[in-house]
Amino acid sequence: MLLTLAWRNLWRKKRRTLITASSVMFAVVLAVILMSMINGMRQQMIDSIISNTTGHVQIQDVLYHDEPSMDHAMEYSQEVKDAVEARGDAIKYTVPRIEGFCLASKEVSSRGVYLTGIVPEKEDRMNDLSSRLVEGAMFEPGEEFAVIGRGVATLLDLALGDTIVLLGQGFQGMTAAGKFPVGGILEFPLPEANNTMVYLPLNVAQDFFAAPGRLNSLILMLEDPGQADEVARLLLQDLDQEWYTTKTWEELMPDKVAAFEARDAQVRIFAWVLYIVAGFGIFGTVITMMHERLRELGILLSIGLKRSRLAMVTMLETLFIGFIGVLAGIAVGYPIVYWFYRNPIPLGTEAGEVMIDFGIEPYLTFSIAPGIFIYQGITIFIIALIVGIYPVRKVFALDMIDAARK
Repeated sequence: MLLTLAWRNLWRKKRRTLITASSVMFAVVLAVILMSMINGMRQQMIDSIISNTTGHVQIQDVLYHDEPSMDHAMEYSQEVKDAVEARGDAIKYTVPRIEGFCLASKEVSSRGVYLTGIVPEKEDRMNDLSSRLVEGAMFEPGEEFAVIGRGVATLLDLALGDTIVLLGQGFQGMTAAGKFPVGGILEFPLPEANNTMVYLPLNVAQDFFAAPGRLNSLILMLEDPGQADEVARLLLQDLDQEWYTTKTWEELMPDKVAAFEARDAQVRIFAWVLYIVAGFGIFGTVITMMHERLRELGILLSIGLKRSRLAMVTMLETLFIGFIGVLAGIAVGYPIVYWFYRNPIPLGTEAGEVMIDFGIEPYLTFSIAPGIFIYQGITIFIIALIVGIYPVRKVFALDMIDAARK
């Protein structure tokens, strides 16, 4: 009976109910948009790090992380292959790499570059590298040409068919030197990558560094990114820990993780400021609603309705309004964030430069993770419930004679 009475009371004054529910709805919409943007940016940063650099987990030589030199390139042994195969249910695919700094030159021009030996089809699966080709082609098995960044080509005045000379340090102090024709040019959104990246087939790069059968790291891409710590732990148990170690992306990028944590703390403070503002907005609407209903409440009490039952009715009304407002907020907020999820916002010059400095493409992205809508909806609903304490207290403190005369 109380549920029915509360529901009917809401729609006796549709305008009042809609105004109150709208205050809840707008609070939910603002919270959803804010958190969608923040979570989208955070996930963009993480995805950029994972897909372009570290992967979810890496297998390395035990000394490589502390002293990243070619001398600590690990042997890609059968032991490593067996350990990876044993965790095949959790590992989606692997990406082998050998990489190091070299001096690249053409005639009298020279520049420091970062040479990476890759398996193209695996790199494409990880970061869609071939889609960045603007000239030429990516090498196929058996081919031995270099694919370079557009900035490298511009700075060294290289074109397709020209020869790039590479000089560096190989495994155990060996001199690494070689000449390779340029067969492809890539364009990256990040200037640093454009100006430094040079790619060779994995086996060619291994021979160049005098490190056949060795890798700087074996990158593992997982079925479930949330299992990175567990997969790294299990792999380590299967490997000889005197020679090999495993690292998650968080261990490989501690500075980025610390930056994320600091940023998340700032975001939580800002979000709670938004919640408090939204709470006061809802509270102001409820105060106005109660003031308009004083005569009605006084009459109900004077004809014998118990205060406890009337208080329950007002609380149920608040629950209904909160529930309606939350559902409406999610219904309105979802299409907005979905649009921005499908159409990221390009950032201006200054903000874009900041993103580029972090190694991230300069776009403002949004997230449509279900947890965003659930968490914001529950939070605003709880705030509405807390505000609902006011009508209950008002009912118990109400003087029915004075209220009935208003």
